[in-house]
Amino acid sequence: MAITFELTRDQDLLGQYYRLRQTCYREELGLAGFDGSEEPRDRVGRTLVARDGGACIGGARIVPACPDLTAKVDPGGSADDYCAWERFALDPDIRSAALARAFCAHLIDRSRSMGYARALVLSSRRNARFYRQCHSALGITFDIVGAVPGRGHFGGLEHCLSVSRLTSGASALPRAA
Repeated sequence: MAITFELTRDQDLLGQYYRLRQTCYREELGLAGFDGSEEPRDRVGRTLVARDGGACIGGARIVPACPDLTAKVDPGGSADDYCAWERFALDPDIRSAALARAFCAHLIDRSRSMGYARALVLSSRRNARFYRQCHSALGITFDIVGAVPGRGHFGGLEHCLSVSRLTSGASALPRAA
């Protein structure tokens, strides 16, 4: 398996990603009515996909962060410094800690290249702790801020706001030999 990571606008890969996130969110989060198809925020940012050949095995979108969330972590700070990582999905049949860590490294790298200094993440507290472990292994600061109310389909789920301090540490990606 040769997994690659890329920002894409390829409609076939995006379609695969949308179907994957719909399946994951319905089955793993119990959101039976979740529609994983393209959303307005998908068109605002960029989508990072993990693929094995022509098959999308994971993805997340990188979008400008909502100012109300940036104010919770940086009152008076510039919202332009913040992106948000949204709609994480990794194929459960091949998901592993190593794949998730590699995906985080590529999210960090791509977000930095897009000019962001920080990334906001809304997740369960359990996932936030896992993301913090991934960041720690990469030398990147990841702060768990605390609970925030869920929105929309996610209103009944636990939401923990965290921030990745993208400018801390060196490159998140391993150097070529």
